[in-house]
Amino acid sequence: MIDQWLSSHPSSPLHKLYGQVDVIEIADPTELVKDYLGKELVDSYRQLEFLKFHYQSLPEAELRSYLKNYTLPSDKNQITKNVRQGDFAEVLAQLIVSFFEKRAVPLKKMRWKFNADRSVFSTDMLAHNDGDPIADLYYYEIKSKLNGKKSSIDGLNAHVTIHAHNSLLKDTKLPHEGIADFLSRHYFEKKDFTRAKKYHDIVQNPGKYNKHYELFFIIDAKEFINDILDDLEALPPTLSPLGVTIVLIKNLGKLILEVRDKAIEQAVNHVHPKP
Repeated sequence: MIDQWLSSHPSSPLHKLYGQVDVIEIADPTELVKDYLGKELVDSYRQLEFLKFHYQSLPEAELRSYLKNYTLPSDKNQITKNVRQGDFAEVLAQLIVSFFEKRAVPLKKMRWKFNADRSVFSTDMLAHNDGDPIADLYYYEIKSKLNGKKSSIDGLNAHVTIHAHNSLLKDTKLPHEGIADFLSRHYFEKKDFTRAKKYHDIVQNPGKYNKHYELFFIIDAKEFINDILDDLEALPPTLSPLGVTIVLIKNLGKLILEVRDKAIEQAVNHVHPKP
């Protein structure tokens, strides 16, 4: 479904220094594509069967209330709107990486939120080669941007690419196998000891795996300027190997809102299907 909307262009001339993939729209997203994105978005927060189990015998309004109050980020202030935008970016990144790069993304991290209006604290996304044994690990910093303006973080006024690079670099200086550790504990509790052992080996023996660092940007197509990448390429090569993905989407802010609405309707249609 996603390839009806997006196309991947490896080794695009947009940027020069890093291994890169650029993803562009080949068509406007159809209603079917938006339905697909909405279903993937809500499923990233809650399994659809979980919602059906708890709400199929209750009025539709109860389900909508749960989705509003416990599942999806609100729009009550700029912070929560930023969380909504960031969550959308992580879901879309997972879909793109899984489909175009054929990498496994083992955790739907947002299912484990305690507060819908807050981001999950950890590496944005961990991926690895599909199939066993795991040999390659990919650590992602994912950012979305509705405009091309610089922003100030910790006193540094810079483009989103610089902030993302610095955040990922900071992660590498700490023990950063938190997702693998969580997966190990999760599978142990489910008594899936094979998978528990597989992911805990990443925690115990991180040096045996090939590590790759990935910066992933989803940017409104009208707002993209070359300075965003030029500034990144001017940095010293401190992360290696480093991959960069640029996804350019028209009317990104509008699409985020539409997909949120589709997520609610997909959940309602699954739990209370129309005859």
